[in-house]
Amino acid sequence: MSVSVKLDPTVAACIIFENKVLLLLHTKLNKWLFPGGHIEANESPDTAIVREVKEEAGLDLILLQYSKIVIEKSLDEIEQLALPFHANIHNVGDHDHYCLFYLATAKNANFLTNHESQDIRWFTREEMNSLNNLPDSIKQMANRAFDLLDK
Repeated sequence: MSVSVKLDPTVAACIIFENKVLLLLHTKLNKWLFPGGHIEANESPDTAIVREVKEEAGLDLILLQYSKIVIEKSLDEIEQLALPFHANIHNVGDHDHYCLFYLATAKNANFLTNHESQDIRWFTREEMNSLNNLPDSIKQMANRAFDLLDK
């Protein structure tokens, strides 16, 4: 595996709400993707993904996966963080992203659009699976999320 010279830490959220997944048609990449973005300096991944989803879609995010190992609050632990649903390194043209993907839902379905995406929509599993410009990894993650949350 080769990694480009520049590797940025990023986060993304697979948001499922009422049996639909939220995808953005990314302006630069012209691909349907989960909302997300770069982790800023001194920012936890949880804070980053909540901020990115609010900026890109105007949604209030609810992260779903936390450790099943119960650790009582201790003086050395500041905050328990959500567990990534998936993690990978992928290329975005001029650099690579080390991305933590989170499984999430939203407080409601009312999204907003912004300049970072050409389009934003909620898709059923069937609609999502019929998209042409959807990376295979995103499709696989969304299908797995649908399976997990159907139970």
